[in-house]
Amino acid sequence: MRTLVGYWERLLRWILALGIALIMFAVVFHVVGRYFFGKTYMGTMELVRYTMIWVALLGAAVAFGSEGHIAVNILQDRLTKRSATWLRIAGNILLGVFLVVMIIGGFEIAVRNLKQISLGLQIPMFYPYLAIPIGGISMLFYVLMNILDSLTQLLSLRG
Repeated sequence: MRTLVGYWERLLRWILALGIALIMFAVVFHVVGRYFFGKTYMGTMELVRYTMIWVALLGAAVAFGSEGHIAVNILQDRLTKRSATWLRIAGNILLGVFLVVMIIGGFEIAVRNLKQISLGLQIPMFYPYLAIPIGGISMLFYVLMNILDSLTQLLSLRG
């Protein structure tokens, strides 16, 4: 299972690197076109905006995987290891519920916008909106892994 998680995380990191490179290229292309040639392609800023959404949501998933997301540990530091682990499990369960709602709602929004075409890129708005459920699924995967790790830790504390 850990090897599958490792492959998934490497894939996400490559996608993020490509996304950031695409953003940088598009911004430079837009700026050079505007200031040196007096012309811009209308889709570049739209491409940057949509790619930033994808990068943000997939980057959040990677942060969940490495537990590098924002956390408030004031209460957790004052609890015993066992209680802190239960608190971490409860927090991850609440986060998981939120992510399930985000996945369902994001998929509904994406499907609802299947026929709407973006002005600059002339693509269905389904693809930019698809970042919500795919990012949510990726985050949920890591949240479930964190819950399993916490449960394993609880079992080791018991013995």
